[in-house]
Amino acid sequence: MSSWQTLLLRVGDKCPEYGGGVDYKEHIETCYGVLWREFEHSKDEISELLLQCAEQLPHKIPFYGVLVGMINLEDEDFGKNIVDDLHCKLQEALSSENCDKIRTLMRFLTVLMCSKVILPSSVIEVFETLLSSAATIIDEDAGNPSWQPCADFYITCILSCLPWGGTELIEQVPDEFDRVIVGIQSYLSIRKHSQDTSFIVFEADEDKSAKEKDFVEDLWDHIQILSTNGWKVDSVPRPHLSFEEQLVSGKSYNLSPISCPKQSTSSSRSTISRERENYEAKLKYPQRLRRLHIFPSNKIEKMQPIDRFIVEEYLLDVLLYFNGCRKECASYMASLPVPFRYEYLMAETIFSQIMFLPQPPFKPIYYALVIIDLCK
Repeated sequence: MSSWQTLLLRVGDKCPEYGGGVDYKEHIETCYGVLWREFEHSKDEISELLLQCAEQLPHKIPFYGVLVGMINLEDEDFGKNIVDDLHCKLQEALSSENCDKIRTLMRFLTVLMCSKVILPSSVIEVFETLLSSAATIIDEDAGNPSWQPCADFYITCILSCLPWGGTELIEQVPDEFDRVIVGIQSYLSIRKHSQDTSFIVFEADEDKSAKEKDFVEDLWDHIQILSTNGWKVDSVPRPHLSFEEQLVSGKSYNLSPISCPKQSTSSSRSTISRERENYEAKLKYPQRLRRLHIFPSNKIEKMQPIDRFIVEEYLLDVLLYFNGCRKECASYMASLPVPFRYEYLMAETIFSQIMFLPQPPFKPIYYALVIIDLCK
């Protein structure tokens, strides 16, 4: 592996390649310097690896966004090609219903907006496309409410992007941003509360379960709290702020329109047919279950609810993309770019996955080996 590839993979890490330091600004400057020296001979390879890193190391997307922005200052074709490739990948992920790719590419899209590579209006257009599709799906006449898991997923994708770009969207396109928020509120007011009745063992549990917020409602609450706190998120690095004076002179690009796959309408369908479709939708668009709370609250670092959600996302992504590479997995899990301790949260996340019903996403031995390596 060449030096520029290693630096690109390790940017933001406390590692020998960067002298063991964690100065994000210095990392980006060093990595950019090496990439630019290699640019003339390896332009296509750099573009390809940058996109691959953004997809498979999503906890480091802010660093990759700034690197794209820095190169875009010197070579506008590079920035344009990244935006076009991102559009193709996002459209392909939507068409193939690849939830993990949709979610991470949406985050990269938002971060590129922060680094002045993509226009804020393009981000809003993507949000509104997903929002419109979600609203249509749960409409009894025009859509198919059995596919609400798909609609919920689109809404969570929008909400989960806001910690990365909410501040910029409010500053640059406040009216359009407010329109998206109002649309989300409207969607939440008409969607059905989601609960799995198979987990209600006793009759006495029904009232309690009905009052508990499901994952979408819970995430919406986190975002509202974040909004009242001025969109300050400790768990999301914002390296673009250190390069703002340079990045602001870069050219921003429009993202071509995207489209969501249409679900079949629900006219005159039997209850059995609807239940079957809902089951199929849940398989394709699974709603993430909330983490088990194993440790007492006084043992866990105090953090905002949205920070808990984001760190959990980081951990689940690392487990997903490093399945089969348990040493690398443990290394990345132990060195996330967050300024607070999260060992207890990490333990709860891993054990939640091990005890996932009807079976864990990966083989139990994988989690066991990761735990052993984390202890080392």
